[in-house]
Order: sequence, then C-alpha cells, then structure tokens
Amino acid sequence: MNMQTQVNKNPRILLAEDDKVLGEIVKKNLESIGYQVEHCVDGEDAWEEFQRRRYDMLLLDIVMPRKNGFQLAREVRSKNTLVPIFFLSAEKTMDADRLDGFKLGADGYIVKPFSLLELQRRVKAFLKWTRPPKTELLIGHVVGEHTFNYRKMKVYPKDSEKAYVATFSPTEAKLLRYFFNRPNVIIKKDELLMKLWGRDDVTSSRSMDVFIGKIRRQMKREPRLNLETIFNVGMRLNVPKDLLLQKITIPINPQTKQ
Repeated sequence: MNMQTQVNKNPRILLAEDDKVLGEIVKKNLESIGYQVEHCVDGEDAWEEFQRRRYDMLLLDIVMPRKNGFQLAREVRSKNTLVPIFFLSAEKTMDADRLDGFKLGADGYIVKPFSLLELQRRVKAFLKWTRPPKTELLIGHVVGEHTFNYRKMKVYPKDSEKAYVATFSPTEAKLLRYFFNRPNVIIKKDELLMKLWGRDDVTSSRSMDVFIGKIRRQMKREPRLNLETIFNVGMRLNVPKDLLLQKITIPINPQTKQ
C-alpha cells in the first residue's frame, strides 16, 4: 500500500516558511502523497490564511519576517487549542526556546535539516491520531495485552470479552480515549480541561487531577506505558514503538451515537 492511500482524504496543511525554495520543495512533496498544502512566506500572511479556512496541521518555521513562529502559534492557540502545530526549527535552537514553544501549545519539533521521508512519516503518523476517518466511531483501544472498551467501560484481556479485569467511569473513559488517541504527544492541561470538563478553573483542575490518578492505575496494566507530567506545560502518554496500540471502531450510521 502506498503512502497516499494511507492518509485521510484531503487533509489540509498550512506551511509557514520564509525560505521560498525549501517551502516549495516541502509543499510539492507533501502534495505528492495526497495532502493539500498552503505555503506562506511570512507569519502575518500565515495568520491571515489560518483565519480564512480550516486546517488539519500547521508547520511553522520559527524565524520569519513580520511575525515569527512563536508569535504565530500564540495567536493560533488563542483561537484554536486543538489544531496540531509543529515547529520547523534549526538544530541550534536552545532547549529553553523549545520549552517555550511547548508552553505556547506546540505538539512537536522537526529539526532542520530533515529528510522529506522523515517529514512525511511525522505528518502521516500524527494525522493518523488527530484526524480519524469520519465514517468510523472510536469505541476502544487494544493496548498491548488489554482491550479498553469505552462503551462498556471495562478492561478485557486482549481478544476476549468473556471476563473483564477492571471497570472505569465515564470520565475515566473520556480521559483514556483522549490519551490513547494521542500517544507521544504533549497535551496542555488547559486543553484537557476545556475539552473534557468544558471549563478551566481551580475546581475543575483539582477534579481532573483525581481522575488522572485513577487512569494512571488503569494504565499500570501495561507497565511500559508512562503518563508523564511535564512541569508547567502539560502531560504526555509515552508509548514505546513496539507496544501494540490499535483503535477499535464501528461504522457510523444515522443511528450511531457517541
């Protein structure tokens, strides 16, 4: 199966890169595997373009005229907390600057110089988790040797639903699904609060901390999982490459309800 058949239909990517030659190379390469790419050569043009239409991912150079990548990311996050943002950064970018980028809401960095194949793989892998096919409804994940079923709110041994080994609450189901759907991605705490609780306040934050502790106990069934807290930034579910993490979906029809 080629890479074009593996991506969702027509994902749209906003590329902000002031190097016109590199930008056109990246644009044509990603378009060759089925993505729609809009290339802007400065941060201000990219911001105006972002406000005109919906995008599935942003690739932002850090050093750009009129508005740099960090400034652009800050404005994007003021309007949209969920769209994935990756910075295209120089290898010499300081760790402190990268931490600032994560605090602004970045999902990762792609370090220059990068190969086009590496870029394809990073984009494809990330969109696989953040842009699932709209013809399917996610109802569970197989994680290693266990199945987490969000509809039944139970944990089963892999490939068997004859006897469950644990149960979880609706709120725990939402959190488990959210993290399992975004492995190895930093998720800001305020994003979780707004997405799952609908508000970002002290009471909601304390409530979430309690539930985070509960799902950590659920995840201990697979000891190679690590739900990491990144100080002043957010959380990340670290999943090793050799650990099976597979979606369970059912077709969506008019009678299917979330």
